[in-house]
Formats: sequence, C-alpha cells, structure tokens
Amino acid sequence: MSQFSRRTFMQLSALAGLTKLIGCSGIDPVAGGGGGAIAYRRSGRGRRISRAAKKHNANRLYATAAAANRDRPHAGDNSKVVAVTIPQSKFDRLFAGGRKSADLRRMM
Repeated sequence: MSQFSRRTFMQLSALAGLTKLIGCSGIDPVAGGGGGAIAYRRSGRGRRISRAAKKHNANRLYATAAAANRDRPHAGDNSKVVAVTIPQSKFDRLFAGGRKSADLRRMM
C-alpha cells in the first residue's frame, strides 16, 4: 500500500473533478459551451485604474472589440478589452437594433 501526500491527493481530486465536469456536462471546452455569443468588456484586472474606470468597466458590455476599445471613460484609462461568452438570447436583447454597447444598469 503506497502512501499519498496531501498535495498528491488534492491534485488527483481536482483532476477527477475537472474530468467529470468536462466529460459529463456536454460542454466543449474549446467552443465555450455552444449556444453562446461573444461579447466584450473592459477589464482593469491586474492594473491600476481610476474609480471612474472601475465603475464604467463593471457595468458595460460591447458587441465588438473595437467598440469596447473606443469607449474609454477618460484619456488615461489603460483597461484591456476581454471577450466574454453570454447566452445568445441575452446578446440579442442587449444589442438589438444595431447597438454596439449596453449599459447593464439601464437594462435591468
């Protein structure tokens, strides 16, 4: 009988859980789960950004990366643009009529 260290046990448990999550859920990890649409948001994670930029980033989604890049709260904002997957129905509702940005505070 071999002895496992706590670290080995935790690594094996995490691997088993991840395998079960990917294998049984029907989610394709490359495609992002299917049925979703790619939207963009601005993120200040790992960067020093102003309070105005934090509030602005927290409440906006964009239909395109270019729209997200253009909509900075001020000239010195260095937030990056990241892609997020949202349900297709939500994407259609947020960006109906050719809208390029959606303020989530106003859409509730």
